[in-house]
Amino acid sequence: MNDHEFAGYLAECAGEELLKLRASASTERLNPWYLRDQGDILSHKLLIEQIREHRPEDHVLSEEGADDKSRVDADRVWIIDPLDGSQDYPYPESAEWAVHIALVESGRIKAGAVACPSLGRYHVTGLKGSIGSRKNEAPLIVSNRWNTYQASSIAETIGAELTCCGSAGVKTSLVLSGDADIYIHGSGLYEWDACGPVAVSRDAGLVAFQLDGSEFEFNKQTPVVRGLVISRPEYSDLVRKALSY
Repeated sequence: MNDHEFAGYLAECAGEELLKLRASASTERLNPWYLRDQGDILSHKLLIEQIREHRPEDHVLSEEGADDKSRVDADRVWIIDPLDGSQDYPYPESAEWAVHIALVESGRIKAGAVACPSLGRYHVTGLKGSIGSRKNEAPLIVSNRWNTYQASSIAETIGAELTCCGSAGVKTSLVLSGDADIYIHGSGLYEWDACGPVAVSRDAGLVAFQLDGSEFEFNKQTPVVRGLVISRPEYSDLVRKALSY
């Protein structure tokens, strides 16, 4: 497998196992918080084992793993979020969770994948994907539930509608599929939240940048991200201009 195929394989495998875990847990009536933690652990272990087997020389930065700072000087680093939207994962009626996979070489994205298993959506780089069409009078912005100040301000400035949901991967998928036009996320993000979504977005032709308009740098000593914008190309300049006000 090349790196694109391997990223897709990782995301799909983890997604399938998370679906199985949630299905079995529903019959056992497990505590939601316990199930959330079990999902995090199961997906993390699976991904680490697969990377060690198939890419033994590569390093890993995972939300659920200890941060081995030797990764900072490594050429190839997998940045993964084994279960994004873990607070929603335990509930069978919720589809707002995802698996994020990205490979970074010298701080730049080389490959990535985002799986949204409950939606049956799998986005992988290297497949020459396209952006879904959307017929609308006003652009639609999707944002996170708890930090919508920037999204609300931009929506008002550019005359957009605003909605929200969980999981960065799911919000990214909404823009990729044409269900939304712009995804805006404020502060509180880490590289594992953003790297996979940025990888699949740019590969399909979307525009992605940090909330201050700057370019991403991944595999930093402190792996934080200064907000996230993922936009259809026709709206990216409007968003940048609105952010400058």
